[in-house]
Formats: sequence, structure tokens, C-alpha cells
Amino acid sequence: MRDTLGGRPYEVTSEGGIHNFRFYPIAKGAKNPDAVIFRLSLSKEDLKKLAKMAS
Repeated sequence: MRDTLGGRPYEVTSEGGIHNFRFYPIAKGAKNPDAVIFRLSLSKEDLKKLAKMAS
């Protein structure tokens, strides 16, 4: 299921302890709205580091 973060649509999936974040075009009338603009694959340890940086 897609949600938005900072106005950009994204999806998160999990496989084998790895969380895959996929970010999509921000434009409402994007030519290909399902094109992945960038992707992050983060482990639980990576998520902890990110949460520590954000706090």
C-alpha cells in the first residue's frame, strides 16, 4: 500500500529481515507513476541507526 513521505509516494515491503523502501514520482500527472525513482534496502540495524539520527 502506498503512502506519502514529504509529499513523495512510497511503498515498504519486507523480505527476510530486509525492509525495501521504493519511492515513486512526485508529480500528480506523471507519465509513468509506477516507475521507481529510488530504492533503499535496510536491515533492522540500519533502521535503528536511521531512527537514532532522526531523534
